[in-house]
Amino acid sequence: MADIPDDLTDVGAHHGNQPPDETGQTVRSPEGPDPGASDAQPSSALFQVLRDASTDRVTIRAHSARAEVKPPEEGEEIGRYRTVEGLRDALAGIGLDERVAVFDDVEANRVLVDADVTADHPWLGQARYPTVTFFETTDEARAFADAHDRPATDG
Repeated sequence: MADIPDDLTDVGAHHGNQPPDETGQTVRSPEGPDPGASDAQPSSALFQVLRDASTDRVTIRAHSARAEVKPPEEGEEIGRYRTVEGLRDALAGIGLDERVAVFDDVEANRVLVDADVTADHPWLGQARYPTVTFFETTDEARAFADAHDRPATDG
């Protein structure tokens, strides 16, 4: 302890000026959600909504919750959603009332064509249908379904 300056003691409290209690600044922190309101739920999937501008078709692709999803090579990405509610809200903004959907049913190894689709459709957001494509006309949807490797049926 030989290199301590003469004006500082090697034992004791700080002898300098005390810092001011008030600095004249107001610091605010945003309020977060109430941790007691509800339990956090893990995300079941990542839903990617894509639009192909050339054909005006909209596609939903469901990925595992931890998937690293790249932006599409063709078309534009409308958004990514981690909850079914978020997906339904986004689809309500797109306007699916006049569209025809083709559901890729992996469990039954078939594709389903359904002309009565809204954002609240019960099949949307289910793992059984990892890809759902929306078309403007029934003919476009039927042609897409018929070109699939799986047999097509009406939903």
